[in-house]
Amino acid sequence: MTLSRRALLAGLAATPLLPSLAAARDTSRLVSVGGSVTETVYFLSQDSRLIGADTTSLYPAAAFDLPKVGYMRNLSVEGVLSLDPSLMLAVEGSGPPNALDSLRAAGLDLVMVPEARDIDGVVRKIELVADVLGVPDKGNTLIRDVEIRAKTVSDAVSGLTKTPRVLFLLDFREGSLMAAGRGTAAEAIIALAGGQLVFDEFYGYKPISTESALGADCDVILMMDQTVERLGGLTAVLELGPLQPLRAAQEGRLISMDGLLMLGFGPRTPDAMVELAGRLHGPDALSVDLPALTPA
Repeated sequence: MTLSRRALLAGLAATPLLPSLAAARDTSRLVSVGGSVTETVYFLSQDSRLIGADTTSLYPAAAFDLPKVGYMRNLSVEGVLSLDPSLMLAVEGSGPPNALDSLRAAGLDLVMVPEARDIDGVVRKIELVADVLGVPDKGNTLIRDVEIRAKTVSDAVSGLTKTPRVLFLLDFREGSLMAAGRGTAAEAIIALAGGQLVFDEFYGYKPISTESALGADCDVILMMDQTVERLGGLTAVLELGPLQPLRAAQEGRLISMDGLLMLGFGPRTPDAMVELAGRLHGPDALSVDLPALTPA
């Protein structure tokens, strides 16, 4: 039995990429899944290949105009295939698994991009996307810029004398606070910004009680802009019953940041680091001259 070229490439998608394999791929019609993957494609100046993306692909503004194939964890097989893509780049955790299996079975060349929780992970993400798209030189240029910018921020953060304790709340639904624990993107970005996540006794995201939040005694509450907006704004969030007993809430110490920037771990992560560090420690505590990141 002879495998078709597309079926062969799909089977090899999870293997390390050699230059010859990258060159063999048809990358002309690309669907990108995962906001950090999509912004990486843009920063590599390869957006002319994009024909679709998922709903987490919110940056840059041009990504809004791309046809959408659903939420990254609930992809529409029909939506993807209707675009007739030659390749799909999807961040680790995309799915559901049966949707990915169906896409592979349909002959789609699918490459999974590992998630990142530090700058080394961001570098690997950029490297993989650049290699798959056949632009390793642009990847190296972007990687160099990201590493220089990240080191600039890290050097400044290392000189800070305080480590604020941060309660990251992913959501508030049905009277329950959903907080971040170990192994999360929230823990990682807080550490890179010179803070400390208050909950380290559990992994992932978990509902917590008001008593648990009180016991953690956080200095700052951190949330995504999208969640704060859905709950009615900063004032409305601070007045939520489960948060009212917290000292940080009573003193108005709630930070809201763009979710993709903060948790995406893509090329803009140094920007997230400097923004969060400045808001955790105060603008006078951190002096960073961060050059703008431009497409490679």
